[in-house]
Amino acid sequence: MTAPSLTIATWNLQWKRPHTAACRTMADRLIELDPDILCLTEAYARTRLPPGHTIEAQPNYGYPLIEGRRKVVLWSRQSWEGVDRVGHTDLPTGRFVSGRTMTPLGRVTVVGVCIPWRDAHVSSGRRDRTPWQDHCAYLAGLATVFAAIDGPVIVLGDFNQAIPRRTAPHVVYAALEQALGERYTVATTGVLAPLGRPSIDHIAHTRDLVATDVTAVSNRGDDGKLLSDHFGVVSTICANAE
Repeated sequence: MTAPSLTIATWNLQWKRPHTAACRTMADRLIELDPDILCLTEAYARTRLPPGHTIEAQPNYGYPLIEGRRKVVLWSRQSWEGVDRVGHTDLPTGRFVSGRTMTPLGRVTVVGVCIPWRDAHVSSGRRDRTPWQDHCAYLAGLATVFAAIDGPVIVLGDFNQAIPRRTAPHVVYAALEQALGERYTVATTGVLAPLGRPSIDHIAHTRDLVATDVTAVSNRGDDGKLLSDHFGVVSTICANAE
């Protein structure tokens, strides 16, 4: 008998509007994966997804509001419960949503994140931050969130850091490691096939789960043009039998 598993994916759509060819292509590629759980970042809430249930981050992420934009959208085949759009008061707003949903592995908590990039509100937006300030504040709040969640957890979305470290300052990478702690492992580390590139969009999970078949989803259309400045990542998740 085949062990139960679920397919999860995340992709930063770079604010591509739902009616555009680029967004339609990315949506098609995600739907073709036959996923159980999806996380879209920098996406429109109206982006076409399979029949199912969506929850969204708060609309206000500190920049001028544009109708329909969400930093994080989570989708599941099954309904959500215990939805949280705040996480912790230390988290910069509009970049977090979590909930519990039924999966082939039972009930799982899913956390969707869009961790601020290094220059969030530095030279644009409120212009009241230094490089990495919002990023590190988010990671500090996330550590508190993780400590309060019991049971199996999947965390996915835009981490805005490569794993292992590439260009982030050592202290910033250490903050990410501290937030994840010993309880979480990152499935999307290193160079991802078939693109041969590291990702800053990640899938992490508690150690009672195991990730297999971790791959990248191309961010180039059939015409070779760039669909988004991020590529998608997808993985199969199973229960840890150890």
